[in-house]
Amino acid sequence: MNLAWKLLVGLAVLAAIAAPIVLNTRAGQRMLPILQRLANLTSHEKAPAPDKSWLSNRSRPGPSSWDRTLALSRDQLDAIGVSVVPVKNQTEPTILRLFGTTEYDPATVTIVRTQFDSRVDKVLVDLGTVVKIGDPLLELFSTDLAEAKSNYEAAVSQWERDKKVLDYKTPLAKSDTLPRKELIEIENDEAQSRLKKKLTKDKLLVYGLTEKEIEAAKTEDGVQKARMILRSRAKGVVVSRAVVKDNYYTSADPLLTIAPLDHLWVRGGVSELEAERVEVGQNLKVVFPFSGQTVRSKVDYIDKAIDAESRAAKFRTTIANPEGRLKAGMFVRMMLEIRPKLGRTVIPRSAMVSVDRLDYVFIEKPGAGQVFERRPIFVAKESNDIVIVAEPAEDHQGLEAGELVVGRGALILEQMYEDRLMSEGALLSTTDDADDPLVAPKPVFHSTGAP
Repeated sequence: MNLAWKLLVGLAVLAAIAAPIVLNTRAGQRMLPILQRLANLTSHEKAPAPDKSWLSNRSRPGPSSWDRTLALSRDQLDAIGVSVVPVKNQTEPTILRLFGTTEYDPATVTIVRTQFDSRVDKVLVDLGTVVKIGDPLLELFSTDLAEAKSNYEAAVSQWERDKKVLDYKTPLAKSDTLPRKELIEIENDEAQSRLKKKLTKDKLLVYGLTEKEIEAAKTEDGVQKARMILRSRAKGVVVSRAVVKDNYYTSADPLLTIAPLDHLWVRGGVSELEAERVEVGQNLKVVFPFSGQTVRSKVDYIDKAIDAESRAAKFRTTIANPEGRLKAGMFVRMMLEIRPKLGRTVIPRSAMVSVDRLDYVFIEKPGAGQVFERRPIFVAKESNDIVIVAEPAEDHQGLEAGELVVGRGALILEQMYEDRLMSEGALLSTTDDADDPLVAPKPVFHSTGAP
């Protein structure tokens, strides 16, 4: 008899001796069951062996037959709060929000320069002056201008003389009084002087003189011939002034800049990733954040190259500015409408779940009761309310209009799905510890149970 059994026998003997005394007390009555169990252990009968039948009946799990769907009862769906919504085709344009700046239309901006070296005697306009075609801008003094006027005056005088000679000798040639050869020479002289007169006059027109000023040059003295008024060739507003009175300027120096304010350009840029979504003719809204004014327009032009510094594709639009209140250089917000693309669908934002940077939805399988399939999707565009799913491709099934997706409760279904994945993985990784009676069988989570 080993030590343990000796201890048990001793306790039993002690219990037998003490029983008459102890049983008369409440404590003794509470200890009676314990003493009886100790007495039973002193018998020579062997205790029954533990039942290990569950070990022999337990078989190793084979490959999982789970079809990766979740089957739920109606009561479970109601308890979870799951509801489905139909997938819709994308019919409304999406809004691409960008930033831009206003600027003058360079095709209508006029830079005022002189056509000759000159001194500016007077500046007749200032910044912000509204001018029309023909309005005076500057008073100039130039020896080059005086020389051009003198050349024109000489050419006119020569042509008038040659014309008189031709008019006098033509009748003589017709009456055979004047040789025909001499008449031809006179006609040639008159043609050359007439051409020279035209060329010298054209030069004055290029310089900016009017017909009236050119005719008046015949009666001007030397100092007057060096003066002229430079007039505007465009209408608009003086937006830049670099000219200063009494300074000398060459024909290459810009003096004034005139720009019309009846319209403005708005330039924007779209990232290289979004560049293919911008097309000529797309509708957009130009919003001036400080005034709250909104102007509707269309995309006029898209650059053919990506800007090397910003890595953006530049585009522009034209907006009307009839009252001239809008100014160049203003920051604006641009809301570009992206047309719907064939094959793209729309679902609520709450229907999509993201796991490890991958996006999924739960589809209710038709004709299978409340059975849900998790399907990966590619997102073309998302906002706080909706998700636009990309059109189907070789590696992307996409969604079809009319399919039912879980719009509410998708996160709970995702947790159930992940739990089921873990359970399936645990079964497939079971080792020889299943034969150990101290290791209890691992529970398996069923999606049809309570979440």
